[in-house]
Amino acid sequence: MIRGFTFERALSWPFTAPHAATFPWVFGLAYALVFMALIGVTGLLGAGDFIAWIEALEAAGGNADPDAALAAFFSGLFKLLPWAGLLGLASWAVWAMFETASQRRYLFGQTFSLGFGADELRMMAVGFLWSILGAVLLAVPMILIMGTAVAAMLAGAIGITEGEVAQPILGPMLAAFGMILLIFPAYVFFATRLAPCFALTVRERKIRFFDAWNVSRGRFWPILGAYVILAICGGMLGQVIAGIAQLLLVPAMVSFNGTSQSPDQVAAMLTSPGFLAALGFYLFIVLFVQGVLQHALGGPAAFAVRHDPRGGLEEENQIEAFN
Repeated sequence: MIRGFTFERALSWPFTAPHAATFPWVFGLAYALVFMALIGVTGLLGAGDFIAWIEALEAAGGNADPDAALAAFFSGLFKLLPWAGLLGLASWAVWAMFETASQRRYLFGQTFSLGFGADELRMMAVGFLWSILGAVLLAVPMILIMGTAVAAMLAGAIGITEGEVAQPILGPMLAAFGMILLIFPAYVFFATRLAPCFALTVRERKIRFFDAWNVSRGRFWPILGAYVILAICGGMLGQVIAGIAQLLLVPAMVSFNGTSQSPDQVAAMLTSPGFLAALGFYLFIVLFVQGVLQHALGGPAAFAVRHDPRGGLEEENQIEAFN
């Protein structure tokens, strides 16, 4: 008997798909370890520029010239941008590897494995299109918010009081939040209707983005409802776990007692074994939870692809078994 797409089955798919007892935990473990390694390597490569930036800011802090302070801030920041870009590009590729592995489990019942090939390149392309969707809908309010935040920061750096800077930026900030309230429902609608694009791309081995609209037709509320329940429950649990892990950072941060410290002292503290161990454990827990949650949230849309109205995988499997 062929059982079709339902809200209950979409919601439970992350927990009933093949390898439910092992796949999410192996996925989360690998996710945490790979991203920690990626962050660690990038941090080591860019540590020299970061320390030089801290030293420049410390030196500029005792200078009464606001132009010198701004020059030191932006000069060091621009040197860090290439490292941030490298980390972003590598993270994009790693995300595609994990997302592809996740969809292979949901679609084909495969065990966890990572690789980088044509499927992952197509996933990167779909991820890029997905980010463009968010940018198109949310770009204007985000630019307003970031612009006003930067203006406030620069005003503080050159000695303008909070009262003097608050009035001119209050209007754009309120307008930005108002636009978000108006645009966000539209973003949710389009994001839900196009959510099957990741699984559809893996299934058909072609870049499929707008074609996901046909898969989600008539399934908007079940997909959105399942996603929201998983996101809220998983997010709350993740916050609790991250909060417990964060307690381990408190003893390591005791040396930051609010007194002025030299760049050498700050660097020594940040590279001390105790601080690095506590920070590493905290990052591992946060990334592990993030990986498990990312995998779970992809389940409902992937389940919709398994029951594509134009011919789903479960229906194909049933027909092949009957023949």
